[in-house]
Order: sequence, then C-alpha cells, then structure tokens
Amino acid sequence: MIVGLLSDVGAQKSALPAAIVRALEKLSSVDLRKAEPGRYEIEGDKLFYLVQDVELRTVEQSRAEAHVEYADIQIPVSTAERYGFALPQPLAPTDDQLATKDLAFYPTPANESFVDTVPGTYLVFMPKELHRPCLSLGKIETIRKVVVKVHRSLLGL
Repeated sequence: MIVGLLSDVGAQKSALPAAIVRALEKLSSVDLRKAEPGRYEIEGDKLFYLVQDVELRTVEQSRAEAHVEYADIQIPVSTAERYGFALPQPLAPTDDQLATKDLAFYPTPANESFVDTVPGTYLVFMPKELHRPCLSLGKIETIRKVVVKVHRSLLGL
C-alpha cells in the first residue's frame, strides 16, 4: 500500500510508479466533485477511473477484497473514509469473482490495519493486497470517491 496526498504528487514523482503519476496528474485536471458518476478512460482498459457515490459502512458490514489484474488507487473526494489493509495472505476467497470482475472477497485477514483518510488523500493497493474500502468513521453517509484501476502490466508486474 502507498498512501499520499494529491498535493504532494509533483514532489514525489520519482518515488512513484509512472502509471500512478500519470493517473494522478490526469485527475488533477478534473473537477471530481462535479463529474458524473461513471467510468472514464485514461489509457483504455489499462488505466481508467470510476467516479462513485457510495454509502459508507461499518467494519461488520464490509468484507476484505483483493484484485489480481489491477491495482486500485482509492481517492475520497467528499468526506473522510477509513480503509482496512492487510498484506497478501493464503486465504481462500469467500466470494470469487476474479474471472468476471477481477474481484474476490475474503474472510477477515490476520493483522489487518486501518487508516483514516480525508479528501485529498490517495491510497494505492497493489494486486493481491487485501483492502477494505468504504468504511465509516462513525457516521453512515454517502461518499463521493474515485477509484483508479491500473493494470498490472503498467506496473511491471
């Protein structure tokens, strides 16, 4: 997992994968608060983003997830959001949708950590890294967020 501030991307370019920099720089030219929910291509199916309005939930209402083909860049836009995170573990998925959606859900992983974010934060979850997005920090509300999908081939994986 990589965590940073969108405002710091320019200074951190040399430390970030080039595809992640391209995505974050593209988003800097978009008013994400006003964008319609939906999918927007940056580099076709290899690099694109989703603008979403989703309801936050409690840890008990959520499941850890992971992807194989894509890394996620998660960006809260409208309000704070909590994320769970765990390194890859030998867990069997409880709901395997990898073949159709590049998504699998897992039981609660060991050594799960949590990070609280505010708008302007970005988090990068690499393929196979377990993460639990859309967690509430107390108040259940709808959040505007952006999820950038970065194909593993753009990351040298």
